[in-house]
Amino acid sequence: MSEPNTNPRKRSPSPLADDALGDGQQGRQRSRAACTPCRQRKRKCDGRYPCGTCVRYEYECVFATTPTTTTTTQKRLSYAAAANGDVAPELTRSPEAVVRTTPSIIHLQKHPLTAPGARFHHRSMMDPVKTRFVRANSAIAFPRILGMDLESESIPRLHSFAWHCGIRAEVLEPVVDVTTLLSWSDLIRLAKVYFRVVNTEFGILDETDFLELSAARFGNSQGLNDVDAVLLGVVALGSFFSPNGHPREHDFVLGARDLLTQKSVNHPTTNNVTGWILRTIYLRLTSRPHGAWISSSIAMHQVEGSGLHKEVQTIAVVYPALPTGDHKVAKARRRLFWVARALNIVLSFEYGRSRVGFDVITTKRFAPDHGGFAHQFVELAELLPNDFVDREREPDPPGSLCTALTKIEDLKTDSAFIQLLKADLTFAIYRRLWLMSLTDAKDRADSVLSIGRAALEASARLLETKTSWWNLVHAPFQFLCCVLAIATPRALAHVKDAMALLHRIAQTYDTHMTREAYNQAAILVQMSRRRKEKELQALNAAPEPPPFNDETQRSSSVRGGSSVGLTDIPNFDWAMDLPFEWETFLNPELVMSSMQQAQGQALPPSLMHGGSYESQVPFVDEGLQYRASQGTCP
Repeated sequence: MSEPNTNPRKRSPSPLADDALGDGQQGRQRSRAACTPCRQRKRKCDGRYPCGTCVRYEYECVFATTPTTTTTTQKRLSYAAAANGDVAPELTRSPEAVVRTTPSIIHLQKHPLTAPGARFHHRSMMDPVKTRFVRANSAIAFPRILGMDLESESIPRLHSFAWHCGIRAEVLEPVVDVTTLLSWSDLIRLAKVYFRVVNTEFGILDETDFLELSAARFGNSQGLNDVDAVLLGVVALGSFFSPNGHPREHDFVLGARDLLTQKSVNHPTTNNVTGWILRTIYLRLTSRPHGAWISSSIAMHQVEGSGLHKEVQTIAVVYPALPTGDHKVAKARRRLFWVARALNIVLSFEYGRSRVGFDVITTKRFAPDHGGFAHQFVELAELLPNDFVDREREPDPPGSLCTALTKIEDLKTDSAFIQLLKADLTFAIYRRLWLMSLTDAKDRADSVLSIGRAALEASARLLETKTSWWNLVHAPFQFLCCVLAIATPRALAHVKDAMALLHRIAQTYDTHMTREAYNQAAILVQMSRRRKEKELQALNAAPEPPPFNDETQRSSSVRGGSSVGLTDIPNFDWAMDLPFEWETFLNPELVMSSMQQAQGQALPPSLMHGGSYESQVPFVDEGLQYRASQGTCP
């Protein structure tokens, strides 16, 4: 007979909560104490914390010994806040429960989605195994929610039941073996270039983690793996910025595209989102505007599909629960979301297209990295107003643009790429102001010229190192366009430097794009010169003003006065230093009284009824008296 266990029974974590899904269970055991939800519903409880029933049905697992201090008012406020956004209500609970339980939605909401008063149609669900994120009102989510509401023993999984008839099988493209495209030494060499040039500005990858994933993939290259799109995207960008590009760079790009396209029809992953971001950057460097914009939009849809715009703790249902304590995963999710969003905003604002937006975003901003500028890239993007303005929320679009321009001007950076990006966004703002409000455009011309001048210097620095970011040539060209639009002497003084820099860029790279940019800039300058010449011709065509020969001037000439015409403008510089008596000017009676006091007698009739210059002397003002004696006073 075994000795009785004198130690109190400790509740161990539920196998379901630890994602074991019953593998560690050894038959049903009677629990000494059932949790409150199981006791109220008269269901079987395994006594664990949280118990398997609460994990399955997303109940709040609470035992009678666990003190609850949440008041009714706090509950109402919590659920009212959740109704305004997609954030599950956070309730106060014992410190023990916070320490010993996994941070799934079970411990973030008091009632599951099916509880009365908690059926918010905009709440969300996520399956972290397949990284599938949908709203609770989705067609693929409702069967599971219905099963939870029916308290079934077997809850339907998050799946696209009856989505179509299934007549045709899904088209699968051939697997791309990255080891046949490049060697390990090539990957290391090109990855170093990527992390030195590209990742410094965008910061979406950790170099150590990337090398570990690459080594594992090269060790086992069989099958289809979503990390292949990341590897090919990194080496493609590394080859682009390398002095000696890889001969199979084009194959890298096509291979990554095929992998991303194939994975797009399946459940998205963080590697899939990373691959689309890398592809967007590459297309912005090498392809047409539409290609980069559409790629950035796809990246944002992949972001939504994987739930990166939500902190995991704010998603209503996460089943099975994610592992706890992995802060690196949370940081990586935040970086991917904000960089993908910033790329889409910048490209849409620059290209004049719509951006992809979400109604509620709970993902936190990532902290700045030492030596990195990704946070400034995101900060600049978040300053830009939306082109499609809600007049009720933003009644003054020019005002919001001017506010954004002021903040962009105040941002300081040590990155030449970010400096050029500041200029690109500044010129995009000026184009909008110039089209909608000439007054605001003229008022902010000095800011445009200041930022543009700094952009010329940043572009020259990148040209010296041959770091061919897209705004190396784009910023100087757009600056020239803005200078010609401002068209003031101070602005036109920058034409010479902008044209000289564009000429150097065309000589250095000697590509169709750089030659085309320089030639078009020269044509614009020539067009501006011709217009200025036409304006000058119009001014020169005006006749010289004839002399003013009326009867009064001829009579004064007969009396010996000087003839003053429009061509001989009289010089009144001598009178500019004399004090001017406004009261005397506005009230002639003061002149008479002052003259009477000066002479001590009444004014003569000749002065009161008019007369010659000689009869109107003396004047009170000595200067005027002198001019009158010379016969030059009008």
